Amino acid sequence: MRARFLLPAGLLALAACAAVPGYTPPPLAASTSKSKFGEALESGDVREGRYEMSAAEKAMDCRRLTGSMQITLSRLKDPYMRQEPSAVSATAQSWMGTKGADRDAAYARERAKLDAYNEELGAKGCKKLDIETELARAPDPPGKRY
Repeated sequence: MRARFLLPAGLLALAACAAVPGYTPPPLAASTSKSKFGEALESGDVREGRYEMSAAEKAMDCRRLTGSMQITLSRLKDPYMRQEPSAVSATAQSWMGTKGADRDAAYARERAKLDAYNEELGAKGCKKLDIETELARAPDPPGKRY
């Protein structure tokens, strides 16, 4: 007999915990403050085989430019980037019009970006990277921190 009353009582208790219609909780204080990481950086564009840096990229200091170059270099050295997709995958990506479908174009864009960043390092009086030597080195082990 008690079991008959426990089930409805349990359902009533669960219903009391449900959200009240029309109630919107106030925003969290942490979500209204700016992130320490800032906003995403506006990217430049490749025109006639040459990468044109955006104003935000030109405003980066030597440390950020070098760090961005190191990340791009590790992405280019990644075995996944060098692997050719299967014929089925390449066909499906071309039909879908996905941006990453043409690996040669992606590699050319990243390479042009590295050259532009390196020129910017030189213009700012910073130490430039030897891109060819960096690309020839083996990929960094997993877990390396920049």
